[in-house]
Amino acid sequence: MQGSSARLTEQELNVARLAREGLTNRDIGARLFISARTAEYHLRKVFTKLGIRGRAELKTALAELDSEAR
Repeated sequence: MQGSSARLTEQELNVARLAREGLTNRDIGARLFISARTAEYHLRKVFTKLGIRGRAELKTALAELDSEAR
């Protein structure tokens, strides 16, 4: 994970957490009242900031973020 560039916005964190739970972009959009395309945009930014390549890596990356926040 990359240092300060790993700072996620509140919306990016919300989208990432829902994606980690297995929700589709469409489902994430419905939950957060955004479009599926906007959910996809946020996820791409999350992947870049966390230095990961996909949803499968979200669980580990978010766990590391949560542990750093403590």
